[in-house]
Amino acid sequence: MPELITHTMKSAPRITLNADIFSIDQIPAAMDNMGWKVAPQLMRHWFSGKPAKGFNEMEKKAYMTGPAINIPSRHVNDSIVKMEWALRYKPVQKGFVKLKEDWASKKGRRELREQLVKNNGILRHYKDVREIDAFTVVNTTKIGDYLWGLGETINDYFGAIGKGNLKVAPQGYQDKFQGKDVFITEAIGFYIKDSYDFLGDEFLGIWNKKGILSKKQALLYMNAYELKKWKFLYDMGMQWTVPVYNKDFREWQRIRNTGIDFIVFSDIFWMPPLPKDRIVEL
Repeated sequence: MPELITHTMKSAPRITLNADIFSIDQIPAAMDNMGWKVAPQLMRHWFSGKPAKGFNEMEKKAYMTGPAINIPSRHVNDSIVKMEWALRYKPVQKGFVKLKEDWASKKGRRELREQLVKNNGILRHYKDVREIDAFTVVNTTKIGDYLWGLGETINDYFGAIGKGNLKVAPQGYQDKFQGKDVFITEAIGFYIKDSYDFLGDEFLGIWNKKGILSKKQALLYMNAYELKKWKFLYDMGMQWTVPVYNKDFREWQRIRNTGIDFIVFSDIFWMPPLPKDRIVEL
């Protein structure tokens, strides 16, 4: 169902039930209707890109794990997602608590030493988040649920990020303390990094002009849809409702030549380190 175009539903030769038209570029308006704020902005940003350019797996890996300063500007958005908004949601809160406590773990200290070598012993406060991502990040944790329908709440965060990475970047300098090499932590910054793309076969929910179906409604819909129970869908008021998959957006790119995949960076949430992390032994 590449563009989720009009369906003509027939449950018997004498009964014809015509459904309304719903296309994926109406999803942002449906998100607006549900009161979501950030998810529709991200999707509209994707649709606004022209000519179309989707990621392939190699590009996505390079942009997510390689030096962020190499990501072309047209494939970056760092203005929509704010940490103040993100920290309202449990997946981010959980990751934040974990990283705040454990960023200077054994793994974190190893990364810290490597970053200090690159930066001549000083981790500065870069203005461009791509520079922060490339030169000062020392630890990260995955946030969000990784299987649709198993635990996550369907809300603005689900539509905007769903599953992503929370990263931590300290600010400070290398020094000597009691004869040992240490890092003097002046501040720690947290931000989200995510890839807004439509690779793979991910199921994105069941949508209509009013919004996304709840999990209970989605199960009813999919059961009736697979069994071609069109009259049941009509009676349930679901004849204008369609399942959406990643492939629908890739097909949109192919046919309409709009839609640019991009890397999402939130702004940086800065805070003082915990007392135990003010001096980190290297």
